[in-house]
Amino acid sequence: MFKRKKLLSQTPSMRTNLRMAMYIGAASLSGLVVLLLIVFNISKREISKAAYSGMQVINAEVFQNTDAVYRGSINNPIIGILIDVKGYKTAVKLNSITFSLKGTTQPYFKQVENIKVWSSGQTKAFSGLTQLYQSVAPSDGNVRIDINSMLSPGLNYLWISTDIKASAMPTAVIDAELTALTVNGSPLLPLLASAPGSKKIKNNTALFSVRSGNFNDLSLWNTQRDGKGSAPATISPNTCFFIQGGHEFTLSESDTSSYAVVESKGKLNGDKHYGLKEVCVEQGAIFQLNENENGAGNIVHLILKDGSNYIQNSSGSFASDNAQLSNSSQVVFMKYSNHSFGKDIAWGNVMFDAQAGVDANIGQAFRNVYGNLELRNTGKGSLYTEGVSIMSVKGNFIVSGGRFEGVREVNSKLVLNVGGNFMVQAGSVYDVANNSTPGARTTLNLYGDVMLLGGKVMLNNADDDGSFINMMGFENPQVRWMQTDKAQVELCNVAIKPEKEVFLKGNKLGEIPAGRLLSVERNAKLWCATYSVTGQGRFSLADMATLGIGHPKGINSGLNEGNILTAERQFNSGASYVYYLSTTPQEMGQFATFPKEKTIRSLTIKKDSPVQQVNLSTDLFVSDQVKVSMGEFNRSGFKLQLSDVSETSGKFH
Repeated sequence: MFKRKKLLSQTPSMRTNLRMAMYIGAASLSGLVVLLLIVFNISKREISKAAYSGMQVINAEVFQNTDAVYRGSINNPIIGILIDVKGYKTAVKLNSITFSLKGTTQPYFKQVENIKVWSSGQTKAFSGLTQLYQSVAPSDGNVRIDINSMLSPGLNYLWISTDIKASAMPTAVIDAELTALTVNGSPLLPLLASAPGSKKIKNNTALFSVRSGNFNDLSLWNTQRDGKGSAPATISPNTCFFIQGGHEFTLSESDTSSYAVVESKGKLNGDKHYGLKEVCVEQGAIFQLNENENGAGNIVHLILKDGSNYIQNSSGSFASDNAQLSNSSQVVFMKYSNHSFGKDIAWGNVMFDAQAGVDANIGQAFRNVYGNLELRNTGKGSLYTEGVSIMSVKGNFIVSGGRFEGVREVNSKLVLNVGGNFMVQAGSVYDVANNSTPGARTTLNLYGDVMLLGGKVMLNNADDDGSFINMMGFENPQVRWMQTDKAQVELCNVAIKPEKEVFLKGNKLGEIPAGRLLSVERNAKLWCATYSVTGQGRFSLADMATLGIGHPKGINSGLNEGNILTAERQFNSGASYVYYLSTTPQEMGQFATFPKEKTIRSLTIKKDSPVQQVNLSTDLFVSDQVKVSMGEFNRSGFKLQLSDVSETSGKFH
C-alpha cells in the first residue's frame, strides 16, 4: 500500500500489484438489513404482502375508477388491482382472484352483466386489449375466477369491468371489492378489500347502431345492442347513442340534448352544424372533426378515454371548450389555425400532421401535455410562441418533420419542460425564429434522453447570454445524448445539472458555438466514451464533477485531439477523471487544470480487461485517491504524486 503523498519511484523494481479490497462482512450485514427492511417495513399505503420461495415479497393493492357510466355501456372498469412482484427474475402465476359486487345497488343482476377481467400489463390506465377472463354473471356472494396467467417481475395491473344493462336503475351505484388472490398456489389476502369511491349510473335512454350512415337517420338505431329491438320513432332528451365497432356515422345536425359513445373500432364524424351534449370516445375509437359550414358546431362536453383518437380536420375551433382528455389519448391536427386548440385543455398525446399547415402560436394552448408532443408535418407553416410561455410535456418531444421556431417577437421567452426524451429525426427546431430578435430566448429543461438523429437543430439564434439546455431531474438520473452526423446541429448553452449522468452515444456532442458553454456542474457526470465534444465555444468541468474518458488520446488542453475539442477547455483540479472502455493503449492526455495546476481530485482506471493500458502523459498530483479497478496503469516516465491509493485489482507501474 502506498503512503499518503509519497513520490513513487520510476524504476521497474517498484512495480506493485494492487489487491482488491473485499468487504464481504459489511456487504452481508448490509444485505441482511435490506432484507429485513423489505420484509418488515410497513408501507404508508394499505397493501398486503406475502413471501414465496424464490422471491422476496408480493404486494397487492386495490384502486378505484369512479367515472359515471351510461345505461347500456360495456366494458366499464370498476376496480383496478396492482400486483407488485419483487425479488424474482422470472414470471409467477396468478391462479385466481375472488371478488364480490359489494357496494353495488341491489339486486346486482338488474344493474350489471358480463363481468370480465383484463390485464393492462405494466400500465395503470385501463386497457380493453388483453382479456384474461371472458365473462361471468353477477352473484350476490363472492365470485372466484380462475385466471392462470403469468405475472411479470415488477408491476402488474389488472381490471375488473362490467357491462351496464340498458334497463339499469338510474343513479344506481356500481362497486366491487377484492377478497382474495392466489399466486403460485398460495393465498394472498389484500388488507384493503375495496378502495374508497364508486361509480354512478347515468339517467339515459340507450340506442345502438345497426349499421353505418347519417347520425340523424333514426332507422339506423335500435333499442337493443343485437338489433333485435325496435327503431325509435322520435328522440327523447338524454338519449345516448352507442356507435358500435365497425360502424361509422356522420353528425350533420345539432342535438344538444343527446349523448354519443363511440365504442372501440367505431368512428364519428362531425360536419356542418354538428352538436351533442356529450361525446365519449372509447379506446380504439375515432372522433373526426371536419370543416363545418359556419364554425357554429359545438359539443358541450368531450371525453377522450385512454387509447382513443381525435382528428382535427378543420381549421375551425376545437370540438369542445369543455374537453376531458386522458393521458394516453391522441389528438392529431391534420388541419388547424390559431383558433383550433381550445381553451385551457390538459392534453394527452398531441401530433401535428398537416400537409397544408400554417403559422400558429401554440405557447398558451399547450401548457400541459401529459403524453407526447410530436411534429410530423406543418406544411409551409411553423409552430412558435410569443411573449412569455411555459410549456410542459410529460412525455417525449418529437420532431419527425415540420418546423418549430421556439419564440418570435422581441423579448419573448419560452420555457419548454420535457419529462421524456427530446428527439429530432427530421424537420427543424429553433430556439428563436431568427438571429435578429433582441431579447428573445428559449430554455429547454430536459429530463430524458437527447436524440439528435436528423434534420436541423439550430439553437444559437438568441443574442447576449443565449438560450439554454438544462439536463436535469432526479427521477431519471442516467440519460443518453445520441447525436449523428445526419443532424445539422448548432447548440446553445448546455448544462449538465447536479446528480445527472449523461452518456454520449452516436458521433459527438456539438457544435457548441463561440460564446456558448457546455458545463458539467458540481456532482454531475459526463461519460464521453470515444466521442468528442466539439465547437468553437467553451467546455467547463466543475469542482466535484466527473468526466468519463474513453478516447485513445484522452483529454488535452492545447491539442485538437481527444474527448474535448472545444476552442476553450477548463478542467477543474477538484474534479474526478475516469479512464474506461477497452481502448488500449490509452493516453491520459496533456491537460491543464484550474485553480491548481497539474492537480486532480481522483483518478480511476476502469478498463474492460486487465491487460488494457492507460499511460500517464504528464506529471500529476492526485489530492484524493487513485483507483485501478481493472487494467494496467503506466506512468511512462512521469511523476505521479499521490494523496491516497485505494486497494483494488490491477497493475500500477
